[in-house]
Amino acid sequence: MKNIRMKKIVFSFFLAINFLSYLHAQFDAQSSQYMLNTPSFNPAAVGETGMMDITGQHRLQWLGMPNGGSTTIFNINAPITIAGKQHGLGLNFINDKIGLFVNQGVNLQYALKFNAGEGKLNLGTQLGFMSIGFRGDSVRLPQTPNGAIYHDPADPAIPTTSVEGMGFDIGFGAWYTYKKFYAGASFSHLNQPVIEWNDNYSYKLASTFYLTGGYSFSANNPKYVFQPSMLFKTDLTTFMMEVSTLLQYNNQYWGGASYRYGDAVVILAGINIGNGLSIGYSYDLPVSQIIKASWGSHEILLSYEINVQTGTASRRKKYKNIRIL
Repeated sequence: MKNIRMKKIVFSFFLAINFLSYLHAQFDAQSSQYMLNTPSFNPAAVGETGMMDITGQHRLQWLGMPNGGSTTIFNINAPITIAGKQHGLGLNFINDKIGLFVNQGVNLQYALKFNAGEGKLNLGTQLGFMSIGFRGDSVRLPQTPNGAIYHDPADPAIPTTSVEGMGFDIGFGAWYTYKKFYAGASFSHLNQPVIEWNDNYSYKLASTFYLTGGYSFSANNPKYVFQPSMLFKTDLTTFMMEVSTLLQYNNQYWGGASYRYGDAVVILAGINIGNGLSIGYSYDLPVSQIIKASWGSHEILLSYEINVQTGTASRRKKYKNIRIL
């Protein structure tokens, strides 16, 4: 048991060092239920359901690994009409902890909607602030069985105290729907803000590009609806891609699976409880070397819809992410 614990500590330590040295690495939080909360990474998707959507997500990352991390996302968005034009407004919060990093952000989101042939095109932007902290006073340098230290404790790249800074953050996105098809592209951290921790340390937040799309089609039995989707994201240095398939039954239950390239196999399930309330769950089983130190990640999502015209809870029985049905 001691050896296993030491391996986990060493693995976690080098994970933290990697985050520090690879300052341009992909930074945005992971979400296995990305298809259920698209405004969290694309501001052009706000107000797309025609309802006021209130969505909360909580993720426990890499259970079993010290400082594996957790992510909480809260988003509220709704459609509005101004001078006969359709718009969307939203507010997005995130609290992300990974390794010794603590990242918090808040963004005001806006989308303008257009007719584009037989489809619809949204252009959106988000403006806000991103706070990034590093718990330098929690860095622990593990030793080998013979007492040697894995890393130089005097490394100037590692803060020795807790540091924190804030920067202005900008994002942009586009969202297109046509019948039962949707596609979106977006950039987060478009301005690549530099977070100043103090006179000695700073952190440059790299832009991340997202590309997503999905389609819905019925089986021979119309009670069954298949919903394949994909998400690709990159900071132009690294990339991550996942493909997913959900099966919805009777407009109330759904289940499915995803594969995140080189990272994890994901199981998803959910239920529309009724009166606008739905709940989703996902479990990630690592397929990378991380499985040696972690037994997976859990994520839960709660969503509530309100009819903005009547001010009452949505009574439709459609699974909330099926924006195109």
